[in-house]
Amino acid sequence: MTKQASQLTSTATPDLIDRFAANATRIGLPRDRDDPRRLKRGTPEREAALNDLHAVVRELRARNPVAEVLPLYESENTAVRCHAAILLASVDPEFAEAALRGLPFGAPTREVVALVRRAYTPPPEQPPLPAMTLDALLERFVDVCIRLYATRFLDCVGDPGDLDVKNQIVDEEGDVLRELKARGALERLVPLLDHDNPTVRAQAALACLGIATEKAVAILEDTTKSRDVLEMAAAKRALDLWHKGQPVIGGVV
Repeated sequence: MTKQASQLTSTATPDLIDRFAANATRIGLPRDRDDPRRLKRGTPEREAALNDLHAVVRELRARNPVAEVLPLYESENTAVRCHAAILLASVDPEFAEAALRGLPFGAPTREVVALVRRAYTPPPEQPPLPAMTLDALLERFVDVCIRLYATRFLDCVGDPGDLDVKNQIVDEEGDVLRELKARGALERLVPLLDHDNPTVRAQAALACLGIATEKAVAILEDTTKSRDVLEMAAAKRALDLWHKGQPVIGGVV
């Protein structure tokens, strides 16, 4: 055992966590080159910080202190969050993955964890949609849209299983909308055009293209700027179909 390893073994876990964060901040990320805290590449100081970071990582992995590492995944310091998610992924793989997937959207790690779990949770089988009240159907619509929103934190491009989850949610949404259409109740979705969740707004806009056209089109045009590539593409396709006078959602609009 080296002198450094021996020293780290006797260091308290909270101190190791602080040391990890300090090193990660000094090493930074490629995009942080203008951060005055970041050490320049190729300098002895940066090499020393890298060596110390990896030594701390080895000790933390050996201890596997989940509770103490979680704040690193949730850090507002992007460098700390990324280094923790990559180097300490084995401590809590779920939080580590959420830490990385939430970054492009500016989403807190814990929120991403909750949303991913929600996306993977299917709706209750009972009661069937035709047996629901209109209020219950509207609640189901909002729920399915939140789950659809959560799929931005899945790997729907590279993981067929995640894509299947998203497709099932999309199919469920279509069923809910067709039930609302059958009851002549699509106008009940108009207030959702002001919902605080962007996916709820966008999906309500799709259904309301024929009854609140101007606002619905504006929302979909805004959705074409989404950071979610699949959501952006879906909005563009919907607008293209609408402007061509073609069906946007089968049996709905």
